[in-house]
Amino acid sequence: MKRYILTLFNLLAALTLTAQEVNITVDAPERAVTGERFRIVYTVNTTGGQFIPPAFDPSFSVSGPQQSTSRNVQWINGEMSSVSTTTLIYYVVATKPGRYTIPEASFQSKKVTVTAPAREIEIVAGGAAASQSQGQSQGQGISQPAGVQAADAGTDVSLKLHVSTREVYVGQPVSATLKLYTRVNLSGINELKYPDFKGFLREDLETPELRSLETEVIDGVQYGTGVLQRFLLYPQISGEIRIEPVQMTAMVQQRTSIRDPFFDDPFFDDHFFDSFFSGVSTVPRSVSSQPVTIMVKPLPEPRPADFHGAVGSFTLSSDLSKSEVEVNDAIDFTISIKGSGNINLAGEPVIHFPQGIEKYDPEVTVRSSGTASGSKTFKYLLIPRNSGTFEIPPVSYTVFDPQQHKYVTLRSEGYSITVTGSDDQAEVAAPVYIPGEDVKYLGQDIRFIRSGNGNLTLTRQPLVKTTYYWLWFILALFLASVVLLLRREQLRRNADITALRNRKAARNAHRRLAKAKALLGSGMTEQANSELARALWGYLADKLSMPQSQITRENCHAGLRARNVEEGLITEFDSIISVTEYSQYAPRTEGESPAALLERASLLISKLDNVLD
Repeated sequence: MKRYILTLFNLLAALTLTAQEVNITVDAPERAVTGERFRIVYTVNTTGGQFIPPAFDPSFSVSGPQQSTSRNVQWINGEMSSVSTTTLIYYVVATKPGRYTIPEASFQSKKVTVTAPAREIEIVAGGAAASQSQGQSQGQGISQPAGVQAADAGTDVSLKLHVSTREVYVGQPVSATLKLYTRVNLSGINELKYPDFKGFLREDLETPELRSLETEVIDGVQYGTGVLQRFLLYPQISGEIRIEPVQMTAMVQQRTSIRDPFFDDPFFDDHFFDSFFSGVSTVPRSVSSQPVTIMVKPLPEPRPADFHGAVGSFTLSSDLSKSEVEVNDAIDFTISIKGSGNINLAGEPVIHFPQGIEKYDPEVTVRSSGTASGSKTFKYLLIPRNSGTFEIPPVSYTVFDPQQHKYVTLRSEGYSITVTGSDDQAEVAAPVYIPGEDVKYLGQDIRFIRSGNGNLTLTRQPLVKTTYYWLWFILALFLASVVLLLRREQLRRNADITALRNRKAARNAHRRLAKAKALLGSGMTEQANSELARALWGYLADKLSMPQSQITRENCHAGLRARNVEEGLITEFDSIISVTEYSQYAPRTEGESPAALLERASLLISKLDNVLD
């Protein structure tokens, strides 16, 4: 019953939900500093659609977007409201000072395309940024000394991926080391991003955390070096495989000179005093390694039948815990593979145990020395079920040796097991199936839970035979039909673009007037007048079905007279438009107040709406 009530509730909720108008906003700083990362945030009040990013300036280093979505559904006073939000964050680093324009971005949904406005941003050098943002920093409780000038930090920070070899066979491990080289001071490393290593299996090796750098001289230049990560790469396909660059963000410490106002004299304009009155700032810098290409050769064909993927130099050994046992006593049989290569990928050997000995799945143990060498052990548990003498044949295991460029077959020794005891006792003690023998009846091996004929009765009437089931079904079908009809009518009305613009003209105009009133309350009179003018022009464009490129006073006069609009209303429209245009060049200091002008515009739109409907 609860399930049907929930279905009805969802159908009723679908009728109460209304589509919200899609809009997009952009948040970006007015000023940024060269070399420092800032954010550009786009927010859309919907989750369904495609975001088309702006064309950033080529000198910008852009990462992202980092996208997140949220949805909030509220039920207030019997009305349901749903708010969906999509947020896209771009991280930008500018390298050259100047004024830049972030172009328009757009968002396309199934019904409409909205555009975010372009934004102007000023990129300043480190010293200029410090002096220009001094007041803002102090307002936020951060003291910023004046006259700070960023020193040249250089570009001597690099990553390099060292590989043990650049030509291997499929399956042959490649030892890789990611190493850092720097000639400047670093305060830390952030956002170390590895590629996907397509075509390889990656195995990370235990690497000590980098706490200090070692001194290393390369081509007569001294560097601070450190190992970030060691790992093994196992190629899975043949051909040239490209390892994409590893990326990271290094926090570079650079020295900044501070000019003290008490010593602002040419006498102190010397390198000695620059180094004395100085500080250190941390600047993020993106660093990438160079791509690495490895040539992977295929394994020779044909492959032996007992080849199980092991590539390297290995040895094979075996061990049997005991050779004389009683029936049903356990025996441990061990096969060990040792050497250097892809020991983790070595497959299980095929062993043909004699009939009469039951074999369980092996226990596999891998021991690695932190490199591509180690051992892999297969430990089998064997239980003889019959008495007699059994022969375990030698195990054949073929590996591919890259040093010899050929397949090498390894063999273990064979074993003989003597089993004593009674076969009848073995059968009673362990009634199991022995491969190669017929199935034997062991007596009462199946015991029924209950014998005899049971009387089955129907406890209740099926749901589909009840009256309320069909009543709820008919009601849900009726409500679904109503929803479909309303939706079809809505789509038909929205298909007529001219009629849709006509219906929404007054609502859009009043929304713009409300925005103009809010701007006026904030003291922005010129912006309020501009928004008022856009409200009137947009209203007439929607009502007269004119494109924005043809909206002029003459065309509007002709359209209004064709719709039998009184001359007084046309004159009132000219008067309001003239006042808004005049305010853009010569702000009014006397005469009619902006609030009264807003009231006149609202009254004019209401009168025109009665005539133009």
